[in-house]
Amino acid sequence: MKLLKILKRLFRNPRLHPRFSVDNGVLVLIEPHAAAPRQVQMVNISEGGCAFIYNGSRKDLKASGSLSIQFKDILCLERVGFVTKSDSLLSDSNDKKEQLRIRNVEFQWIDILDQKKLKEFIKQNAIVRE
Repeated sequence: MKLLKILKRLFRNPRLHPRFSVDNGVLVLIEPHAAAPRQVQMVNISEGGCAFIYNGSRKDLKASGSLSIQFKDILCLERVGFVTKSDSLLSDSNDKKEQLRIRNVEFQWIDILDQKKLKEFIKQNAIVRE
């Protein structure tokens, strides 16, 4: 059994794209969400996806399928399709609306112009740890 675990670790697929932490000013706008997009705090990003933190239950964002990325008041990337890869509880609360969660998403098809914008966004906003 130990040998199997060791082999899985050796041969698991590494990430296709490195992830980078981002500045606190980077927001994700989740659409569709009620009458207006929901703003949540991005935690990290790569060319393949991102992670963000939000309050509420998993069901709150279930119907969403696209996001936009904003730094301060500047919209950097609009309406990127995504698929949720994981959604985990960070803090437990009896009130479902007060639960803090982290969601990791994978971007769907992005055209060449948006790929260029995404790469530039990462270059400008990634926090590089020395």
